[in-house]
Amino acid sequence: MSECLRLLKELVAKPSVNPVYGGPGEAYVESFVSDFLRSHSIEFRVQEVLPRRNNLVARIGPDDRPAVLVEAHMDTVGVAGWFDGSPYDLTEKEGKYFGRGACDTKASLAVFMLLARRLAEADTPLSHSLVFAATVDEESKQLGAFKLAELVGKLNIVAAIPGEPTQSTLITKHKGACRYTIESQGKAAHGSHPELGENAIYKIARIVEKLDRYAELLSQEDRAFIEKGSLNVGKVTGGIGFNIVPDSCTIDVDRRLGIGESMEEAREGIETIVQSEAKTEVSTFLERPALNTENDNWFPQALAKSAEKAGGQTDFKEVAFMTNGVAYSAAGIPTVVFGPGDIEQAHKADEFVEDGEMERSLSILENFFLS
Repeated sequence: MSECLRLLKELVAKPSVNPVYGGPGEAYVESFVSDFLRSHSIEFRVQEVLPRRNNLVARIGPDDRPAVLVEAHMDTVGVAGWFDGSPYDLTEKEGKYFGRGACDTKASLAVFMLLARRLAEADTPLSHSLVFAATVDEESKQLGAFKLAELVGKLNIVAAIPGEPTQSTLITKHKGACRYTIESQGKAAHGSHPELGENAIYKIARIVEKLDRYAELLSQEDRAFIEKGSLNVGKVTGGIGFNIVPDSCTIDVDRRLGIGESMEEAREGIETIVQSEAKTEVSTFLERPALNTENDNWFPQALAKSAEKAGGQTDFKEVAFMTNGVAYSAAGIPTVVFGPGDIEQAHKADEFVEDGEMERSLSILENFFLS
């Protein structure tokens, strides 16, 4: 087993399911990463984000040299329905390594940890100083990334690489995400006399129908993929039983933003629909813009040259999923999403990373910092 995979195995063994999925959070992984940095004499700071949930941040290289951030989140989604064995035991089958977080995104975390160690030990000067960070809460509100972004100026960070499963390709653009909860209030009554009540589920049903038409219009817009928004109703909650008119009902709505769409535009579109029903309100869970790094910017161009040296792909990709990259882009620095693994495997009950992917990502990053 390679050095990358050995480190990944240890990270996967540390449960770090985000509390929104009923898990313990990132504390076990935070402790492991802290011990790793200490064992290699790499100084780091602990940045509190939430109670007992902290970012870890280390800077390697001269303080007066501009730094590039490499960041990976420590949390994962839940493990319900895991396909075989323990989700915390990295298991190999036909060149694929299975485990929760194997690609999203403990593979990136392992690569970035090894990069930090190798750069700390390097005899040759670095092209840029390195800021290594392990963050919390990506799988919920990305609070760790936005807290980390507050250090961009202080640490002289001039560019960022959030680690995500991109198959070691360079992602310069991705869609944004707005998430809303819509709640309708009605009036309870016995099911035998529904006319005496006000059915909150019926209200939500009418709203869902309008949202469906809105989503269809978004899909039909004559725009490029990365410019086109989308909408999905992901969860419905309401009612008590057969014979009770429901007095409340809620839905969770995921509105993806194409490049060029604003968060205000998305919110107003939802609010207009919600206002069509009395005693119905919308609340915002999060709003994140799209990532739009110009391909001719110095940073993606430099990464492409490093990828070429390593025999990797040099073209720039656009994707629908959202990442911590929006936090660093919002801080005004060019951002490229990059890492081992395939996003098609993320969050699945048989999540895996293929053999050799981590080494390829590590080689590209070493080429960049040691060129």
